[in-house]
Amino acid sequence: MKNLKLGISALALTVASTVFAQTTSNPWLIGVGAHGVNHVAAGGSAGDVFSTAFGGGDRGELYNMDNFTITPPLSKLTVARNLNKYAVIDWQTSVGNVDNKRIGMGKEFFLMTGLGLQFKFNGLWNEDSWFDPYVRVGANYMRHDYSGVTFPLTDVNGQTYNGFSFQPSTQRRKDHFTVSTGLGSNFWITKSFGLGVQGDYVSTPTDKSDVANFFQASASLLFRFGNMDRDKDGILDKDDKCPDTPGLAEFQGCPDTDGDGIPDIDDQCPDVAGPVENNGCPWPDTDGDGVVDKDDNCPDVAGPAENQGCPWPDTDGDGVLDKDDACPTVFGLAEYNGCPKPKTQTAFEATEALNNIYFDFGKATLRAESAPKLDAAAKVIIADGGTYVLEGQTDKKGSDAFNLKLSKQRAASVVAALEARGVSPSVLKSRGVGETQAQVAENASDAERMADRRVIVISLDGPDFDNMKKNDVEAPAVKKSVKKKRK
Repeated sequence: MKNLKLGISALALTVASTVFAQTTSNPWLIGVGAHGVNHVAAGGSAGDVFSTAFGGGDRGELYNMDNFTITPPLSKLTVARNLNKYAVIDWQTSVGNVDNKRIGMGKEFFLMTGLGLQFKFNGLWNEDSWFDPYVRVGANYMRHDYSGVTFPLTDVNGQTYNGFSFQPSTQRRKDHFTVSTGLGSNFWITKSFGLGVQGDYVSTPTDKSDVANFFQASASLLFRFGNMDRDKDGILDKDDKCPDTPGLAEFQGCPDTDGDGIPDIDDQCPDVAGPVENNGCPWPDTDGDGVVDKDDNCPDVAGPAENQGCPWPDTDGDGVLDKDDACPTVFGLAEYNGCPKPKTQTAFEATEALNNIYFDFGKATLRAESAPKLDAAAKVIIADGGTYVLEGQTDKKGSDAFNLKLSKQRAASVVAALEARGVSPSVLKSRGVGETQAQVAENASDAERMADRRVIVISLDGPDFDNMKKNDVEAPAVKKSVKKKRK
């Protein structure tokens, strides 16, 4: 009688959960049916069990109906709740008088109840499909009295079973913690009624023996119920102004297709966003500049909102708007804020092109390998225009007079080479400053003093040379020889 009361209490507790279920807006399921238990096929290692269940080993033990203890209908009760289209949480309870044919134990009261989690496969294609397979794992309390079992014992196959080599008394108990893993499927005949089958392997991980492990098969009649939400928008039909069209809670279940804050049922242009004051329809924008005609000072010409829909002017047509152009009346370049490229920049680029040009030793004669650098410098000057002075510089080795003369000759030689490449004679001048700009000591190595031997380009269009004397920027003609050799 005590065991019967325990079983009835477990079933009643499971059923009682459906009372709470009926007050939620999520789908619920209740299933009633029968189950069968097979201890014989559960013997051996975990590998043996897996092999038996999935195609290997001696499957005859699992599929032999004589090995099952089948309980009558209404011996299994399931209550389940969908968490989402992939996951279901359930509470399953099984009762009955069950024996253990594996060890020859007679029928004892059996109760197993606990929570499980299902992964629904049809969530991957259609959660409303009639075919509703799932995998399940659960944790349970089980009442099955093994206190009268003594070891060693002989199992159904005639093998002597010693339990576990130490603490065999831990198997001789009435209450167990079990873990169940299995597969199942629901077959929905209607949206609310169906059939369910499930197969589990149930193990007792806290026991020191596997004699209480078993396979369980069950079949149930299933009923789905709960509050209805036909369009599945999370708003119950009784509260939904548009029960057959998914919508939003703020619009009582009606959609707002164009997202303008006006529900479709009140929107004269439901597919195009528009303001409330225009009944959900957009204001016209003839020039398509994003400024509606009613606010556009130039409705037929595209322009930015910050200029009231009118385009910004570009007086010099250089692509830099006057508002951003530092030289709005002179054609320029974007990288110089709309102003022409500074001649100092051209001078810098030409100097870079002439970096490390080569002269014959101690002379002003340019060597053939300098030709590509001269070509590049001429191209820069011709492209950008302007007037420039080419300044020759030397290192500190040698006399001041010799260095000054050589620097003038080399600068003049570069001017001549650039003019030969198409640079107008009117835009180039030259001068030499000898060793006055040298930075490296006279006793430094030749490789180090190379940095002081150069020809640089300086713009004459800026203020630096406004007061430059004529004899400062004109070098004498290049002579064929230099008396004092250096470098």
